Amino acid sequence: MADEPLVYIVFGINDSERRAVIYDLIDGGVEAGQQVLYFRPKGEAPSPFDEQLEAKENVNVVEWTLTDAKVAHGQITAAPEKIIFLAPGDSDPADICEAVKNWSSHNACQIARLLTVVHCSFLMAKPEAQPWFDACIHFSDIVLLARREEVDNKWLKTFEERYTKKHFPCHFSLVKKGRVQNPPQILYPEARRFSLYFDELIPIEEDEFEDQRPEDQVPDQYMLRLENGQRAKPIPSITKWL
Repeated sequence: MADEPLVYIVFGINDSERRAVIYDLIDGGVEAGQQVLYFRPKGEAPSPFDEQLEAKENVNVVEWTLTDAKVAHGQITAAPEKIIFLAPGDSDPADICEAVKNWSSHNACQIARLLTVVHCSFLMAKPEAQPWFDACIHFSDIVLLARREEVDNKWLKTFEERYTKKHFPCHFSLVKKGRVQNPPQILYPEARRFSLYFDELIPIEEDEFEDQRPEDQVPDQYMLRLENGQRAKPIPSITKWL
């Protein structure tokens, strides 16, 4: 286990049980003696789990905002073993990844895992929002299927096959009444994400095959920027459907 604090990112729209999941992960997956620094997005609608998270003795809550793909936050007084960033529910996942990666590098932390909490009923009702979820899952190690009140097993199977057929290595799991299956396993810092953006890659020597760049040397499709600073493959804003 690394000595550096482990950083987790949680994607998902508002009202998708994200904070219930975070509470359950901390309550069932973090030892009582381990300190957790929880970055809560400033200005989001309150959740019943806000008070429960603040009441935990091993949790320190800091509000944060995403500004120009950078993390801005209040004063930190804790020395945590684990750090959880809850991404704003209306944010661009590529901006979140860029900001948290830079923040983690600057603060000598290790990216452990990225999680997407899918509001299944919302996505079934508004399938045009799929590209935003595709981007979140592109970066995610774990996909948690929540809010399934109006969703049948056929929809869930089709949703998961969308990624398994493309050989996404991420793990899919159900959320039941805000609870996850095996919190320690979900928090285990093993990369299962399709994206290589957070990986520390070993440069290879140039040779006669330099015109055939291996996959791990190709810039991430969502992170690549054009000369004008814009993303080469912009992610549609989820706010169009919220």
